[in-house]
Amino acid sequence: MANELSQPRPANEPAATTRSRALNVEITVKTMLVLAGLVAVAWVFVYVRQVMLTLFLALFGALVLEPVVRQMERRFSLSRGRAATFLVLALVVVVLVFLLLLLAPVVNAVREFSQALPSIVSDARRSSLGTWVDKHSQGPEVLQGHAKEIATGAAKAAGGILGVGLSALSLVLSTVSLIFLMLFLMIGLPQIAGSIDSLCTPHGSGQWHRTSERIITAVSRSMLGNIAISVICGTIYGLSCWALGTPFPLVMGILAGLLDMIPMIGATLAGTILVLATLTQGLVPALIMLAIVLVYQQFENYVLQPTILGKAANVSGFVVIASVMIFGALFGVVGAIIAVPLAASIQIVTQELTADRRARMESLRAAGPGEKPAVGSA
Repeated sequence: MANELSQPRPANEPAATTRSRALNVEITVKTMLVLAGLVAVAWVFVYVRQVMLTLFLALFGALVLEPVVRQMERRFSLSRGRAATFLVLALVVVVLVFLLLLLAPVVNAVREFSQALPSIVSDARRSSLGTWVDKHSQGPEVLQGHAKEIATGAAKAAGGILGVGLSALSLVLSTVSLIFLMLFLMIGLPQIAGSIDSLCTPHGSGQWHRTSERIITAVSRSMLGNIAISVICGTIYGLSCWALGTPFPLVMGILAGLLDMIPMIGATLAGTILVLATLTQGLVPALIMLAIVLVYQQFENYVLQPTILGKAANVSGFVVIASVMIFGALFGVVGAIIAVPLAASIQIVTQELTADRRARMESLRAAGPGEKPAVGSA
């Protein structure tokens, strides 16, 4: 045995530790075609991203208005086509009347606000609270330095709103296309849902109905409730600004309502702007506005949102912030506004797809650690 161990290894036999294998990578024609197809689809998606965004917004609007259409069908005994047409026409008329009544005053108010913004910042710095803040931080100086830039940008935006609304043919065509797409989707939504249902198994059909109804409820209640809360917020803040003598109360109310539609951070931004603008009237009006903002926020958080929204968008605070950041980066302000309904829809789909597995895991936990499933022998 010792002689066998001491014998030298033949020169042509490689050591076990130094043995190597060649790595061969084969790419078939099918794989190359699939990769080329994926690249082409991605390029087409990027090229027509504006069209895809229009289609997505049309689908989103149809889901938001779906419960309203159903209610009109039941209450007024209308066909689906007539109910959807009447609803869209009513919304278009309301928006046009709103624009005709408020567009010119808002444009003028925004233009005057942009012109007076440097003096507003200067008045705020000369107030008692502004003086104290000025001594202990560099924020007012930075704001004063950028006030002219903000004013210039706001003036350009205000001056171009009316012109864009009247002369931009592409914007008008996009809006008309969006309206008709949303109308046709509202009319054909049951047929689309039925076509998808025809491809499902009996178990999948029930899951599809549950998922679609939950998504419609979450999207509709979230957006309609968010709009209603924003209207209430803008009205209360606008009237408060008018009562306290805040400059440009109409602009402040509309700005507060629009910002309030952005979850989590919108209300805080609106309140900060209102308090700083009211500071130009003195410390006492600014403190009153601060008290109004704080009281209203509690009223909105604990009364309006639970009552109007309910549990339609039952998502955590982390998901809300993350969704606002992600969809806001993808689609801008529109993405930030629709982020919570989208996050709620994704959460609903995930819950339905994992419902069976979660039920099995729950049954295993209920069985207890002593009752283990039988394991067959090999």
